[in-house]
Amino acid sequence: MKKNFLTFAICLSFMMPTYALDIGDISSFMYSDSSIISKEIKNSTNTGRLINIKVERITNPLEGGSIIPMESKDEILLTPGSLLLPANSNETIRFFYKGPNDDKERYYRILWSDQALSEGKRSNAKRHAVATASALISSILVVAPRKAKYAYHYSEGKITNPGNATLRIIAYGPCLKPTDGDSCKENYYLMPGKSREFTRVNVADRNGRVAFWQENHFVSVK
Repeated sequence: MKKNFLTFAICLSFMMPTYALDIGDISSFMYSDSSIISKEIKNSTNTGRLINIKVERITNPLEGGSIIPMESKDEILLTPGSLLLPANSNETIRFFYKGPNDDKERYYRILWSDQALSEGKRSNAKRHAVATASALISSILVVAPRKAKYAYHYSEGKITNPGNATLRIIAYGPCLKPTDGDSCKENYYLMPGKSREFTRVNVADRNGRVAFWQENHFVSVK
């Protein structure tokens, strides 16, 4: 698996032809002006699902990110943490940040345990739901610093993030390689202290463009 930002990992305890639970975007951002984020999940199958949700704090959202302790037991809260999701239905899960109001960006791995429910016989007279095949889906939550400092430095096709919050970098314009066609586009998440050079877009061309998203604001660089 490549070391892409916000890696998506799926671990199966039983082989399944499709992943029944749709959790939407793999990466979610809680910006500095908010302490709550909602995420809609969907069950598009014809069977009920048992969903359990767990949150872990991690050192970074890259593949090698390791689990670290929460600074308090209520640093990240969610509701509901467990639910029965009927067939062809959806539910909204809400996450609340109750951690320090400082200048540090924090990363969390959300683990979604998804189990199919079937009818099993407890006796001749009664039936009960039985959890069968299961899957574990992983997504990432990035909590921007409460005291966010957005900054960038761009020079000779290389952009650096000297701030303390992740930027979503976008480049578009003529392709570097003729085999890629006439127009190319690149999207990256640039973490604090990291730099990035563009490999598909010819940003040196006068028609090459570089920009980034600062929370919900679009900022043109070139």
